[in-house]
Amino acid sequence: MAYKALILLPLIACLLTWCVFPFTVWIAKRYNIVDNPDARKLQKEPIPVLGGAAVAIGIFIPLIIAAVVFHVPMLIIELVIMVMLLFIGITDDIYGLPAWFRFMVELIFMWFFVWNTQLLLNDFQGLWDMKDLSMYVSLPLSLIAGVGIINAINLIDGVDGYSSGYGIFANLLFAVIFFMVGDTTRGLFSAICVASLLPFLLHNVFGKKSKMFIGDGGSLLIGFILVCNVFALFSTYSHSGQVICEHGVGVVAMALAILCIPVFDTLRVMFNRMLHGISPFTPDKTHLHHLYIDMHFSHVGTSMSIIGTNMLIVLIWWLSYKCGASINLQFYIVVALGILATFVYYPVMRICQKRNNRLWQFMLRMGQKTHYEEKGIWLTLQQIVDYGIF
Repeated sequence: MAYKALILLPLIACLLTWCVFPFTVWIAKRYNIVDNPDARKLQKEPIPVLGGAAVAIGIFIPLIIAAVVFHVPMLIIELVIMVMLLFIGITDDIYGLPAWFRFMVELIFMWFFVWNTQLLLNDFQGLWDMKDLSMYVSLPLSLIAGVGIINAINLIDGVDGYSSGYGIFANLLFAVIFFMVGDTTRGLFSAICVASLLPFLLHNVFGKKSKMFIGDGGSLLIGFILVCNVFALFSTYSHSGQVICEHGVGVVAMALAILCIPVFDTLRVMFNRMLHGISPFTPDKTHLHHLYIDMHFSHVGTSMSIIGTNMLIVLIWWLSYKCGASINLQFYIVVALGILATFVYYPVMRICQKRNNRLWQFMLRMGQKTHYEEKGIWLTLQQIVDYGIF
């Protein structure tokens, strides 16, 4: 039965999201739950913004089944928090919530999560020989890291296919990792998330009549799912983390490599805002995806470029591990790559933009090559995903 669930539950998740998607589009348009264009946003017309609800339904039902089948009460705790985050996110999409209020709510939810699951960042799994951290250190560290990851994913939701595509990429890696170390429940959890995000990604990227944004509800959901996976790797209560460490894998480096671009780009943006005397929560157009749009990349080209860069960082980390790099060195390599891909790359390209030099002109030509909308297979896929929606 367990092996059947590994196949059936992700399939159910995918079908559920695909089936409820038309209804969420209809509800969003019927009640004007849309993301309106403004000077900061990239779309030119109002777009329905209830994609997170469709993805959530695809995740929640299989997750409940998994909790019952595998007798894992922790999944129910995580499900409760996901429901609350979805509600907060959708409320923010409709009415708009103050940044400080959302931050405090996320902090409370993270405290509820770590307190009830005991999944804490209390062991760095070999990095700097830090282990068995006291509750006074591990609890605030866990709260800050958890809220930070959630908001990092929330802030990358700026172009079509980015947040959902990244969510698929990251959860797919976590699914492989957990299945390899024998943590079937956590691997299934990640696989369900991947399967639920796939239909949304197709509509978000290729849909015209059925196009919808995932919204804050969906991005907060993806962020928390990644927090659950990361904490499961770090915690001393996680069987998977202990096995990985024994084989010389830098768990901190591995997790940071998977989260690299969203985390480092968010740190760069917030640091830059504070450097200019602006609140770190003030929205602007200084994210990495805005740079690619300015280089005339399409939305899909932008998403693929950034996610591809993150994939390359994971690959380089893996090669460093296979070449025998120490756990500390693996971490330093990932940090250096994260800084290079965000803190260095962004300002250098902005300087190139001002000078309009050869590198900038080259990137403009590369960006133009990513535009395939309304042509060939793109038009065919658009018709496929829109079929039956209206």
